Amino acid sequence: MTRVQPIPVNLITGFLGVGKTTAIRHLLVNHPEGEKWAVLVNEFGEVGVDGALLAQQDVVVQEVTGGCLCCVAAPAFTTGLNRLIRRHRPDRILIEPSGLGHPAQVLQTLGGPLYADVLDVRATVCLVDARHLSSSPHVEHPTFQDQIHLADVLIANKADLYTDHDIGAFEQFAAGLSPAKCRVAVVERGTIDPDWLDISRSSERQAAFPEAHAFLVESGATAEADATAGTQDWLMIEGRGDGYHRVGWMIHQHAACAAADLQRLLAGLDMERKKGIFFTERGWLALNQDDWSRVDLPDDGISRLELIDRRPLPAVAIDRQLRMLLVP
Repeated sequence: MTRVQPIPVNLITGFLGVGKTTAIRHLLVNHPEGEKWAVLVNEFGEVGVDGALLAQQDVVVQEVTGGCLCCVAAPAFTTGLNRLIRRHRPDRILIEPSGLGHPAQVLQTLGGPLYADVLDVRATVCLVDARHLSSSPHVEHPTFQDQIHLADVLIANKADLYTDHDIGAFEQFAAGLSPAKCRVAVVERGTIDPDWLDISRSSERQAAFPEAHAFLVESGATAEADATAGTQDWLMIEGRGDGYHRVGWMIHQHAACAAADLQRLLAGLDMERKKGIFFTERGWLALNQDDWSRVDLPDDGISRLELIDRRPLPAVAIDRQLRMLLVP
């Protein structure tokens, strides 16, 4: 009887807004011909924007929403992963935790006895925005630090937005890490080399703040997620946890909206995470922070928007403006 080979699996980590989804889309476009790849994507919010964006590729996508994989969503994580393996038997699995998710428990689960003969855990890839290295709220956040500590490959994404000082600061920071990273790189628009995924996972890497997981469990267990405006066609969900506020919308649009008006509204919102997908007179458009791109029709035909920030969000006011644009 032929022994089934373990499935290679990679964790793609990084804080809010560093471009993880863009990087994964690049990997999916460039994956080896004939291989079936799958993505397990976790979102701190509830509306599944990343899953909708990744579903544009010819891959299997499984979503876990409403918490980080290491705490409130942990049972859903193993359930979703088991479903991917059982139903699709992919040639590789990419796991994208929430930008607020601590990776230690996820790695422990993947490398534990439950998946010992099923998964081949390879390099953990962490993306950072080099400009965040001069931001105290980022560098002092335990999850931000441990995403870096536990990574085998460290990548500064969005190089097209950096100054020479930003690049120098990143290179100096990376050189001071111990144990050293297997690969350090500076890239634009998430252009990760697929070969980096096959770098071996180092067991020497340890979380500097293992107690951060206990904090996340506590905050996740008490995090609020309420459908504050819900009908069959329009659902708004608010929540908070780990020092962040979130609000998301799932909208069945009955008519195309004006893209220019929508772009003008969302450009005026200064948020750490701003993602969406909308039906406009130009077709379906995806928003990733302030970048817009054309995408195919989502499988469910639902428009989505998700906002996350440290500050309380003016959800009711934004909801009112969205209704003026999206409801005919």
